[in-house]
Amino acid sequence: MNGKKAKRIRKHSGVIIVDWLRSLLSEEEGQGVTVDNYKNFMPEQTHYMAQRTMHLNAYHPKWVCNKITKIIKSNPHRVIETITLGEVK
Repeated sequence: MNGKKAKRIRKHSGVIIVDWLRSLLSEEEGQGVTVDNYKNFMPEQTHYMAQRTMHLNAYHPKWVCNKITKIIKSNPHRVIETITLGEVK
């Protein structure tokens, strides 16, 4: 994967996380979440330990990027911006 595609994936991961956060919050609170400030609503802890193994928390930007990458690898002609929250879950 080249740098341009990786950058598009990272940008789109923010959009997916905003959709996810808005689904958790009420309608009024969800309007306050944008792509620019979604990191303020994310937990500080990015990893967790399970059976002496460190795992990445779900819905972390890197986790979403990995999920998008898997979708793109299974269907290379897929446009990155068309991937939705439902497909990442």
